[in-house]
Amino acid sequence: MADEKSDKIKENVFLSPECPVEKVTVYSDRAEVCRQIHTSVVKGVNEIVLKQLPASIDSDSIRVEGTGQATIAEVTFQKKRTTPDEADISSKERELETQIDDLKKEKDQIEARQNVMNKQWKLLENFGNTVSKSTKNKSTNLDTAYFQGVTDFLQMYKDEGSKLETTRLELAEQLSKLDKKIGAATSNLSELRANRGNQAESRECTIVLESEGEHKVSLGVSYVVSQASWTPSYDLRMFTAEGVLKIMYYGQITQTTGEDWTDAKLFLSTASPSVGGTVPLLGTAVLSIHRPISYGTRSRYRPWAKARNSYIRETSLQDESDEDLYACSESIESTPRLMSYTQSKVTESTTSTSYEIARQTSIPSDNLPHKVSVGIFDVKPKLEYIAIPKVEPRAYLQAKVTNNSVFTLLPGATSIFLDNSFVAKAEIKLVSPGEEFLCSLGVDPAVKVIYKPLKKFKASTGLISKTTNTTYEQVVEIKNTHEYSIDIVLKLQLPRSSDDKIKVTLLEPSLDMKHPEKNTNPHITKQNHVVWKLDLAKQVTREITLKYTVDHPPQQETHLTEAFENE
Repeated sequence: MADEKSDKIKENVFLSPECPVEKVTVYSDRAEVCRQIHTSVVKGVNEIVLKQLPASIDSDSIRVEGTGQATIAEVTFQKKRTTPDEADISSKERELETQIDDLKKEKDQIEARQNVMNKQWKLLENFGNTVSKSTKNKSTNLDTAYFQGVTDFLQMYKDEGSKLETTRLELAEQLSKLDKKIGAATSNLSELRANRGNQAESRECTIVLESEGEHKVSLGVSYVVSQASWTPSYDLRMFTAEGVLKIMYYGQITQTTGEDWTDAKLFLSTASPSVGGTVPLLGTAVLSIHRPISYGTRSRYRPWAKARNSYIRETSLQDESDEDLYACSESIESTPRLMSYTQSKVTESTTSTSYEIARQTSIPSDNLPHKVSVGIFDVKPKLEYIAIPKVEPRAYLQAKVTNNSVFTLLPGATSIFLDNSFVAKAEIKLVSPGEEFLCSLGVDPAVKVIYKPLKKFKASTGLISKTTNTTYEQVVEIKNTHEYSIDIVLKLQLPRSSDDKIKVTLLEPSLDMKHPEKNTNPHITKQNHVVWKLDLAKQVTREITLKYTVDHPPQQETHLTEAFENE
C-alpha cells in the first residue's frame, strides 16, 4: 500500500519548467506567467505539487483555476533548501562558455570588416586630396575634359562616401549589440560559478483537490515574477520617392526570472505598477545687468512603498466542454487573425492598453532583449526641414505625422532609416491614436547650413547721458544640393531685455514688434525666436540676416543667460 501511495504521489509531482506556458503578460517591471497542468485525480483528496518555481516569484500572487470534476480545497506555497546538481551546473557552464566564444568570434569578424572600411575611407580621402591639389595647380586654359573628370570623381566620392558612412553606422550598431550579449552571458556565467556548491532554495506550490471519483482535470497556475520587463522600440523607414513613412512598432522583452518562456502566448501591457537625430532645443536669450549671484542647494527625499493584494479562493471545477481550456486573467483567442504581416490585437481599459502578440514566442531567461512585433502601419507625412544653427549648424528632416493606427505609441528609442539607409537614432514621445506628432528623421547632409561668425560694432551715443550702442549682425547661409525643392524652417535668437536699462532694437528683418501677431513670414515667437519659413529650389543658396542693436549704460556690462520654454 505504501508503494502504491508513493507511486500515486510521484504521478502528481510536476516541474514548473516542464509545464507548458499558456500565456505571459509582461509589464514594465514584472510579468504574470500562466502555466498549464494536465493530470487525473482519484476519489478523495489529491495533492498536486508544482516544484522548481522561479526565485523571482511573488508568493502572494499565486492563483489556480481549471476545468474538471474536482474542487480546489487548498493552495499553499513553501520554500525548501536544496543543493544544486553539479552535473547540471557544468553543462550550463559549457553552454555559456561556447556561447561567449561564438559571440567573440562574430565580434572579431565585424571588427575586421570595420578595419577594411576604415582603409577604404582613408584611401578615398587621400585620393580626393590629391585631386584637389592637382586641380589648384592646373591652368584654367586647359580643355574642359580634365575638369569634367574631376566633377565625375566628386560625384563618385559623394556616393561612395555615403555608402561607407552607412556601413560604418550599421557595423557600430552590430558591435554594440554584440557587446551587450557578451556582457550578459559573462554575467550569467560568473553568477553560475559563484553559486556552485551553495545551498539553494527550492520553491514549490501544493494544490489540494477533492474529487468524487476518477476524472481528468486541467489546472491553470498563474503567478507574478519580478526581473522581467518590456520597453517599446521603433523603426521609422522613410521612402522619399513614395512619400510614405513606415512605422514598425516593436516590444523589447528582457527577463532574468530563472525560467524560460517556451512557445508562449505573449501580451504586452502598458499598465505601470509603479543619439543622434533629435532636433536640439533653442532657448530664449535674456540680457540683464551683471550682478553677483549666490547659489544654494536643496535636497528632497520622498519615500514610497508598493503593495500587492492577492487571494486564493475555493473553486469548483466542472466539465463544461470537451476541451481542456482555462483562463488566467484574460481570454485568449484560439486562432490569430490572418494578415500579410504580424500584427497585434489591441485591448484597452480605462487605465492601460494590452497588445496581444500574434504568434507564439520563446523568451529565454538570459538578460538579453528579445524583439517581438507589435504592429506595422504606413502614414503619409508632411516633410519639413528645421535648422537651429546656433546650437547645431545642420538641417534636420522632420515628418509631421498623424497616428492613424489603433496603437498608442509609448516613449521609446527609434532607429531611423532614410530610403533603406540607417541614418540615426532618436526618441519618440507618447502619442495616442489620432494624435498628430513630429518625428525626427535625422540630419540631411545634402542641405548645407553655415552659421557665419557674429559681427559686432560698438559705438557711444548721447552728449550728456551717454549710452553704449552695439550692433550685432548674424548671417546664416543655407544651400539645397538636392535635385528637388525643399521647405525649411530657420530659427535664430533675438535677445530679450529683462532690465529697463537695456534696450534691444530689431533692425533686420523688419517686423512689427508692437503687434507681433501681424507678422507672417518671418515672424517672432513669444520666446523671441525669429522664424523664417523658406522654400528652397534645387541647387539654390540663400543668405538670411538677423541684425539688431543693444543700448545700455556705458559703465555696466551686460550678462547673457538662456532660459528654455515650451514653444
